[in-house]
Amino acid sequence: MSEEVVKPYSARLSLFAAWVGLCIVVGTYGSLSLPIGGYVSGFWPAMALQAIGGLWFGGWGFASAFLFPLVSDVLGEALPFYVAVALIPANIVQGGLTVVTFRALKADMRLKSAKDWALWLVVGCVLSNAIGAWLGTTAFVLTGLITWEAQPLFFTGWFIGNTWPAIIFGSLILKAVTPFVQRSRLYVEAPDWW
Repeated sequence: MSEEVVKPYSARLSLFAAWVGLCIVVGTYGSLSLPIGGYVSGFWPAMALQAIGGLWFGGWGFASAFLFPLVSDVLGEALPFYVAVALIPANIVQGGLTVVTFRALKADMRLKSAKDWALWLVVGCVLSNAIGAWLGTTAFVLTGLITWEAQPLFFTGWFIGNTWPAIIFGSLILKAVTPFVQRSRLYVEAPDWW
């Protein structure tokens, strides 16, 4: 195997570790919690990183989207580990729906057209977080953390707390940083995932 083939993968593996680390720090220490038990953030900036990781880094970014919350949910939100594991489906949707949609519809993550903006706002910011909030709060109920009666309140906190950071920070990061990422050897261009 030539050195040219090995280098990008070792660099991407290093990037994966660094990206997961960054997301853990932002996810753990960057939340503002609502006064409803501390389990749902009122404003979770790590959502922006969770949503764009797959767009930039393909499978590496997507994998980080459900791995880093395992640590940040336990440390930052004081969730039991089994609950953090139960949240994996929510994090898969929040980190994966955007990249799958952008790749399937050949949208530009630099948000150059109305179509790109519409997909980012509707799928990346609203739909992925609505589904993620429903899956996540259902996991809370099924693990005994909250009751069915409390689910709508927790759903609202989760949805709002993830949607606004994705809109604000995610949009800014995609517009400002994507061109630099695309010029780096760490960028994973579609249709490649790794």
